[in-house]
Amino acid sequence: MEQDHSQPPPFSIRLLGGGSDDATTTSQSRNDKLSAVFPASYRTCTDDLAAPSYDYMACMEKELDVRRLNKIFKWLWVVGRPMPPRPLHYQLLLGREIFVTEQMDMHLVWAEGRVYLKPIPRFLLEPNFWSEYLSCRDDCKCLDHEVEVGSPASSQECSHRKLRKSALGFLYSYAALISHESDFYIAKDKRLLPSGEDRLTWQGWRTFVEQLDTAHIYPNINPRFIYGELRLSRLNNIYRFTQRPFLGGYTRHWQEYKTFFRDNFTWLASATVYAAIVLAAMQVGLETKGLSDNAMFHSASVMGMPVP
Repeated sequence: MEQDHSQPPPFSIRLLGGGSDDATTTSQSRNDKLSAVFPASYRTCTDDLAAPSYDYMACMEKELDVRRLNKIFKWLWVVGRPMPPRPLHYQLLLGREIFVTEQMDMHLVWAEGRVYLKPIPRFLLEPNFWSEYLSCRDDCKCLDHEVEVGSPASSQECSHRKLRKSALGFLYSYAALISHESDFYIAKDKRLLPSGEDRLTWQGWRTFVEQLDTAHIYPNINPRFIYGELRLSRLNNIYRFTQRPFLGGYTRHWQEYKTFFRDNFTWLASATVYAAIVLAAMQVGLETKGLSDNAMFHSASVMGMPVP
């Protein structure tokens, strides 16, 4: 028996075709409609390919995954400003080319001359999908534990609530990206909105954004989306020195060792020269009467380590 859902969809307008569900709609028909708005495949945690129907929840977790940004949430103030992203037309004015990414944690990340944007998945524009998969159940215990605005997701939140916050934050970002009619047509041209949908009009989009109630949305979104555009170079630096593997970065920037050494030659050379000077100074120290009998200094010199 299907459980009741405790949260209504954040919007009611239907921007996608396919008709509405009614009392005569069968369970199989509903499943077919939901399946039609998912990707063709997704990668599992073991990097195997699977159809979304194999595990809808796992597919959604992959599509809405922002865990990498949640890990460094306390550092996001260094990476971006706590404000909505600027509209698409303004991104072009800044000289940024739009690059499509299907990774949620790369959405709104920018580098010199480019900004990465994830297109809106069809399933996030389907109200019935929110009722089925992005809503806490009536007996859900996480409803009793409200999380403070701007704090990372609580471990007491159920998987549906966490996914809902990521999904709603993502739609909130698009409410900011597509503010004007010109932004709407830029989004269509760049395939950021589902294509082939007659209902997806500018007036329909205006109604959709109004129903999201963006003025009061902050308690209901993943705090990552409080910060709009994120600077890739700073994300890389934070990840290199705070996360494992050390020096790995947020994105895989170096495919070969030779490119790593080429891009980091200056500081690697400086570190090598510094180490050589320190070791040479230790060797000189061993020749002096005062330090040659110092057991700790002698041990550190032999091991090639600085004195503690």
